[in-house]
Amino acid sequence: MTDIRELLAINLKNLRAARGWSQAKLAEKAKTSTQYIGMIETKIKYPSSSMVHRLANAFSIDPSKLFSRDIDPQTTMKNAKKAVIEDFSKEICSIINSLAVEKVKNISED
Repeated sequence: MTDIRELLAINLKNLRAARGWSQAKLAEKAKTSTQYIGMIETKIKYPSSSMVHRLANAFSIDPSKLFSRDIDPQTTMKNAKKAVIEDFSKEICSIINSLAVEKVKNISED
């Protein structure tokens, strides 16, 4: 029988893998450290309820899914695709903003 810490560790690893995320990427999204994610995944630490919510939010899933024995791969992939699109959109916006600031700076200098 799988205990709750093991379920959480397995599901975190699987959800990260489905998105192609490193522990560092998940840590960034959940506003925690890479080391803490590693300790959860190796069952050294067990997260608080607020951390469980932050982890679930990072994956755009209900917190109960982190403890599910049957995470639906199709739902996981839909969420993964959505997360990738959101990340890409944020990166594009950041690049466009940087270019706009640079252009305004160049115009001001002329």
